[in-house]
Amino acid sequence: MNLITIKEVSAILHVKASTLYSWVHNGSIPFHKLNGLVRFDLDEIEDWVKSSKPASPSPALVPTSTGPGIDRIIKNAIDSAKGKAYNPSNGKPGQTQGLRKEV
Repeated sequence: MNLITIKEVSAILHVKASTLYSWVHNGSIPFHKLNGLVRFDLDEIEDWVKSSKPASPSPALVPTSTGPGIDRIIKNAIDSAKGKAYNPSNGKPGQTQGLRKEV
């Protein structure tokens, strides 16, 4: 058993220590807790990485060419949220807008 620290695992996996602590909290990475200190077995980490290969995407998540494109979906979402007369330049103040009238 070759126990290593958070910093060492962080360097090996190229992830932040905070990410590792999150994975430990979620139980998604193998670890050992010794008197409150989190340690990792290098062999277990290597096995965990090997077993964490991404699965092939399910057919429902594979993009298809049928149906509206992402630009059309975004435009429809904006239109439904802002109304059909949405124009991004309408929200910007003109030269006289925003100036207070002096009394």
